Amino acid sequence: MSVQPEDRTTIDMFSTPRRGRPRSNPYDRRVQSRFNKRFQRQRDKEQGLQRLEVKVEAAVITRLDEVCADLGITRTEAVNLALRHWLHM
Repeated sequence: MSVQPEDRTTIDMFSTPRRGRPRSNPYDRRVQSRFNKRFQRQRDKEQGLQRLEVKVEAAVITRLDEVCADLGITRTEAVNLALRHWLHM
């Protein structure tokens, strides 16, 4: 019988008891990150959002960060506003 790291029902069945403070999460950091990314993608999809990855010059990012700090918005919000303006939406 094999055990998957994501197995939530038999996580304690095959593990050895450990001394000390109990872990708040039975999964290692890599598995937790994978869960969190999956759940984030699901939340984004439910909100009608899609990922967009672009490569931009460092000077543009620096200026974008300055503008975002002045306006009190995130990079995502700033890029979204700029694209909407450019596309006349």
